Amino acid sequence: MLNNYLLKSFLFFVLIILHSIAFGKNTLSGKVVEKASGEVLPFATVVIEGTVIGTTTNVDGFFSLFDIESNEVTLVVSYVGYQTITLDVVLNGSKDLLIIELEPITSQLEEVLVVANANKILNASSGVSTTTISTKQLELLPSIGETDIFRSLQLLPGVSGTNENSSGLFVRGGTPDQNLVLLDGITIYKVDHFFGFFSAFNANAIKDVQLHKGAFPAQFGGRTSSVVELTGKTGSFEKIQGGFNVNLLSVNGYFEAPITKNLSFLIAGRRSYTDVLQTGLFESISDSQIGDDGFNDPTIDDSEVTTLQPDFYFYDWNSKLSYRPSEKDLITVSVYNGQDFLDESRNLTRDIQGPAVPTTLFFDLFETTDYGNKGISGKWSRQWNPKFYSNFLVAGSEFFSTFNRDGFAEVVQEDTTLFSLSQQSFEDNNVVDISARADFEWQRSSRSKTDFGISYTLTKVDYNNVRDDTVIILQSNQEAQYGSIYVSNEQKIGNKLNLTTGLRLSKYENEDDLLWEPRANLTYQLTPKIKLKAAYGKHYQFVNRVLNESITEGAREFWLLTDGELVDISEADHYVLGASYEIDNWLFDVEGYYKDLSGLSEFSLRFRNDDSFDPNQLFFTGDGEAKGIEFLIQKKQGNYTGWASYTVGNIRNTFEDLNEGNEFPALHDQLHEFKMVHSYEVGQWVLSSTFIYGSGRPFSEPEGQYNVELLDSNEFNFVGIGDRNGSRLPAYHKLDVSAHYKFNIGKAKADLGLSIFNLYGRENISFVEYDFTQQPVLITDVTFLGTTPNISFGIDF
Repeated sequence: MLNNYLLKSFLFFVLIILHSIAFGKNTLSGKVVEKASGEVLPFATVVIEGTVIGTTTNVDGFFSLFDIESNEVTLVVSYVGYQTITLDVVLNGSKDLLIIELEPITSQLEEVLVVANANKILNASSGVSTTTISTKQLELLPSIGETDIFRSLQLLPGVSGTNENSSGLFVRGGTPDQNLVLLDGITIYKVDHFFGFFSAFNANAIKDVQLHKGAFPAQFGGRTSSVVELTGKTGSFEKIQGGFNVNLLSVNGYFEAPITKNLSFLIAGRRSYTDVLQTGLFESISDSQIGDDGFNDPTIDDSEVTTLQPDFYFYDWNSKLSYRPSEKDLITVSVYNGQDFLDESRNLTRDIQGPAVPTTLFFDLFETTDYGNKGISGKWSRQWNPKFYSNFLVAGSEFFSTFNRDGFAEVVQEDTTLFSLSQQSFEDNNVVDISARADFEWQRSSRSKTDFGISYTLTKVDYNNVRDDTVIILQSNQEAQYGSIYVSNEQKIGNKLNLTTGLRLSKYENEDDLLWEPRANLTYQLTPKIKLKAAYGKHYQFVNRVLNESITEGAREFWLLTDGELVDISEADHYVLGASYEIDNWLFDVEGYYKDLSGLSEFSLRFRNDDSFDPNQLFFTGDGEAKGIEFLIQKKQGNYTGWASYTVGNIRNTFEDLNEGNEFPALHDQLHEFKMVHSYEVGQWVLSSTFIYGSGRPFSEPEGQYNVELLDSNEFNFVGIGDRNGSRLPAYHKLDVSAHYKFNIGKAKADLGLSIFNLYGRENISFVEYDFTQQPVLITDVTFLGTTPNISFGIDF
């Protein structure tokens, strides 16, 4: 239960602030919105030209400027993906909000509209380790199927882009489960669709994406790596808008409209049609992910081996209802639902060549995988006056994952059964969390702002892993409460130094002590073009994804709550130091990072004692460290835009009971990663490409299979391996290209696109599979996708 000390401290702090709020004479308040729809634009920049007075809009587009000496000012307003504007404003003492409208950067039919001082695709200079992505401009980048937010984030420095099997983000040595992913306040636990090739988010339903790569602000907690904050569209308050897109894998549509002057509605949805029509693109992906059903058996005629065609589909949909009782209020209800279903069941009958007597192999397999997320949130936000803003949120989310396998094989010679084997596996994981939070912003002056808030979360986690209906690998039913308060103060010191200090105080039900999480970051404007920056943050995590490793077949994963027994609380200390050089068209940025990690957890069945499945023998806890340097060169605007990035880093873990207690590289360790992103607009054409190079990732290489005779005369088989993660896969690299042709159909805007994934057909290895039923051992390189084209067509109206 939430500790009374937290609640009393928070209420006392609120009373002090409410007593202290006062109004200044020279104040300008407003809201930044999209011109066509009235959609509010969060985190836009508003600056008084020729001064150091400036701010950014909050999540609902509100801003306030203080201590303005002149009665007439010129505002410079910018937002990534939108045209930067200058606006002359006369201050007449009115308390009405100034509504500022921005237009998206668009390509015209006969010419490209070049906008000065505008970040077209991303803004990487807004803060320490913080990047903003424009969802409107993501269509400029190549994609395997359609515009994808998380695949685009993987192109950033410090975020790994070499794992095609996951849309999850490996940020600065962290793993996807260590990222707090919020969609309108809804916690999303699984961000993958379609074997990881798509992320779970429809870009047509999202208006803003903020990535905090490290030492993130005090308002965020419960994760140790990064924060991805996605803000959904409110829906158009001005006119009916919509569109659809179709490609060789899925269809995608959205619709938004005003119901009344102050009430709007949005719905967006995607669905693959691969369970109805399996295109060549789908077959290429399924082949790379699933392979064939020939069992790698040399006694089976290769001509009889068939390629498995699974029954598969995914879908997701977003809806949002937005109500504006006044220009200062916004009430929203947001709903998300997404699911993947894969059926790999098959029946095989094969005649085995060689024996003089006819011999047949029969194999029946029922295998399904079903997972997804769903959630709902309700929010009321209000700009009470130029200095005070509040945001109240209630949200609930659920993640579910079920894997079911039931297989039977037998070898029959005439009417005699020579061999038979039956095996069953069932794995089910369910995570539910219900949360409530209140966040406040107190703009005390033009030089200082204080954010503070309180939150409460109830989390329930169920996990069941059963073999052959009788052997219980692990069963767990957990529930825990987590409460926190935070305060953060941003202070401008002089004209060059900006210092933000914060503290988050948390109480977790399964931990006796209060957990203190200090945060700090600073920027120093050394010259008008050169900025120095540094940050520190301590972070805790209470619900963890546990890796279930498999030497022979890759790995699975599941979620558990930290309980002090099987899984410990994860802890991370982040240190960041960097500098940037910025001019009108270019940004040069470098950041170094160091992360001290503890409470890491792994799970393995390889180390159990004979047939014992004592959970305490299957979990391993350790520490780690991640460090590296990121370099970014970005062309921000113009007909040609893009960036190049290079990251050098490593991740080392130490587990007392693994690898003889010696340090070893993490599975996602990668020393070098280089990326290039290019986009060129000419006339009605948009040409783009992305290139990724990454040095080889580690894996544990088996040394052989051994038989050990037990005391009861039975034999126990196990696989012996060398040093943990002691081998490396070959380097990964690929080039993706795309071309989009934009044209009008009446008043609607159309887009015809062609993308080619892995243009030069690099056979990048996903993992190495070992089959010890063959002698000699059969070793197979399981590769990622080869050269794969895709076409798309879309209309927006």
